[in-house]
Amino acid sequence: MAAPSKKPNAKGAPPQAGDKRHVVGNNTRKPEAGEKTTFNTRVPPEWKKRLKMFAVAHDVDMQEVMIEAVTEYLDKKGG
Repeated sequence: MAAPSKKPNAKGAPPQAGDKRHVVGNNTRKPEAGEKTTFNTRVPPEWKKRLKMFAVAHDVDMQEVMIEAVTEYLDKKGG
């Protein structure tokens, strides 16, 4: 009896080293200095609402508030 044949790889070829194309969700390359990257986390809906309301009231992006808050926290904790 013959061995079952393998299915062809439907994923395609892996990315090549030095491939500079930017694809959403591409986590195979190192971000350039100063470039921002995605940071996802889960928070309670009430917390997100407070953050959004604060950002709107102070005319800043939620991202700016988060960066400043986490930077201050890490500086305070010695991180």
